[in-house]
Amino acid sequence: MSWKISNDLLSVKLMTRLKIYALFQYHCISIFTRDLQTKMLCQTKVAALLFLAVISPSFGDPVGDRQQEECKKMSTCASCITKSFCTWCVTKSKCTKQSCGNDNIIFPKEYSAIMAGPQFCPRVVEPEEMLTLKSGAKQIIEVKITQIHLYMAFTPWKCKIDYNGEQMTVVAMLLGDKVFCETVLLTNDSHEPSRSGSVSVLWDYSKSFDGSIPFKVCRCDLDPLCNACNKLTDA
Repeated sequence: MSWKISNDLLSVKLMTRLKIYALFQYHCISIFTRDLQTKMLCQTKVAALLFLAVISPSFGDPVGDRQQEECKKMSTCASCITKSFCTWCVTKSKCTKQSCGNDNIIFPKEYSAIMAGPQFCPRVVEPEEMLTLKSGAKQIIEVKITQIHLYMAFTPWKCKIDYNGEQMTVVAMLLGDKVFCETVLLTNDSHEPSRSGSVSVLWDYSKSFDGSIPFKVCRCDLDPLCNACNKLTDA
C-alpha cells in the first residue's frame, strides 16, 4: 500500500506549519490505522515535511508564494502598489512582497508611511501638448521627470525610443528635473502626415521611470501646420 497525501491538504491556505503538521498526523492515523507499517512510514515522512517547513520559509505558505510571484510580475511602481501586499524597491527598481530590505520603499496608499501611494513613484511627467518632431531632422528630445532620488543623478541615463516598430536606446543627460536625450534623427517614410512613437527614461543603465511620452514625427510637405515644422528649418 503506497503513501499518498491528498491534494486538498497541500492547498491549505492559512494554517501555520504546526497546524499543517498536526493535520498530516491525523491524516496518517485516521487513514492507515489498519496498516501499522504504512502508518509508521507516513509519520516518518510527515516528520521530514515538518523539518523542511522549518528550514524553508515558503513551505506551508502557498498564499505567500502566489503573492510573491504576483508582485514579481509587476514591472512598474504604479502597477506594483495597486496590490496591498506588494512594495516597490526604488534602488533595485523592482516589485516585491514587502522584502525591500534597507532600500527606499514605496508602499500602497493604504499604508501609514511617508512614501505611500503612486504620487511617490519615479515617473515621467506627461507634457500638456503632444511632442512633435520633424521628419529627417536631427533633434534633441526633452523629457521631464519627477520623484528623482539624489543617488540616481550619479548613474548613467538613457532614453529608450520606440518608433516604427523598432526600439533604440540613446545616451541622455539629467539636468534638474529634465532628461535630454542625445540627438536623434527619425524619418517618416510613410504616406501619412505623421507617425507615432514614444520615449521612456532609463537610469542606472536599465532601470525605468514609470510612463513614457508619446510623440509624432511629421512630414512637413503633408502637414505644414505641424508644430515641429514651424520650429525647425530643414536639416
